[in-house]
Amino acid sequence: MNKTVLTFAAFAAFTANSAFAASYSGTCTTAARDKWMTEAAAQAKITEAGYTVASIKTTRAGNCYEAYVTDKSGAKMELFLDPTTAKIVHQQ
Repeated sequence: MNKTVLTFAAFAAFTANSAFAASYSGTCTTAARDKWMTEAAAQAKITEAGYTVASIKTTRAGNCYEAYVTDKSGAKMELFLDPTTAKIVHQQ
C-alpha cells in the first residue's frame, strides 16, 4: 500500500513539474548578446508590469530570458522574454 502511494505521489509531482517546466521552442531574438539588457534590467521591467519574479535565466536555446513569476491575481506562470526589450514573447 505505502509503495503504491509513494509511486503515485512521485508520478504526480513529476507530471506537475514537467508541465510547468515545458520550454518555449520559438525564437525571442536573433540579436547579438552584447545588445541584450541584463537579467536584472529585464526583471525590473517585468516587475514594473506587475509581476513578482521568483527567478529569471537564459533559456537552453539561448535566445530568450525565461522568468518564473506570479501575476497580480496570484497565478504562477512562466514568461519568455525578448532579452533586448523584456517584451513578453510567450507565456505558459
